[in-house]
Amino acid sequence: KPEWEVFSPTHILQDATTLIGEGHDDEPYFINLVMNVHRNFQNAMPYSPRFLQMMVDTLPKGSIFGVSGIGTSQLEANVAALLLGGHARVGLEDNLYFRQGELATNVQLTERIVRVIRELDMEVATPAEARQLMGLPRVGTPRPEFALG
Repeated sequence: KPEWEVFSPTHILQDATTLIGEGHDDEPYFINLVMNVHRNFQNAMPYSPRFLQMMVDTLPKGSIFGVSGIGTSQLEANVAALLLGGHARVGLEDNLYFRQGELATNVQLTERIVRVIRELDMEVATPAEARQLMGLPRVGTPRPEFALG
């Protein structure tokens, strides 16, 4: 199942939409909006609630989305994503700090977003629920065989 990692609205409107239209993915389309990466990389958008809303507004019908807020924007971007009906992504790949000057662990970042989700009266998906949301097969379901030639 592809994860469409996009850095700007043009990646959604031109790249992802074109490839989805050509049949390279089935609903639901899982799109990860990556924000606050260095601006010289992939024409990335800085994080702001307004830019996030604009990118969400351009998603193809049948999409679900998560947000990777890079660095200091991770927590704020995740909260905004949740409020917009999306999903959170945390981890050291995107952010090394729990707060300014304090190095994080993946456990700390995960536990914090779980607390936030619960404070918003939302539910944390189980692995099975997450697989279902993303349209992934159940664990143990045989995969189709592919021949390379």
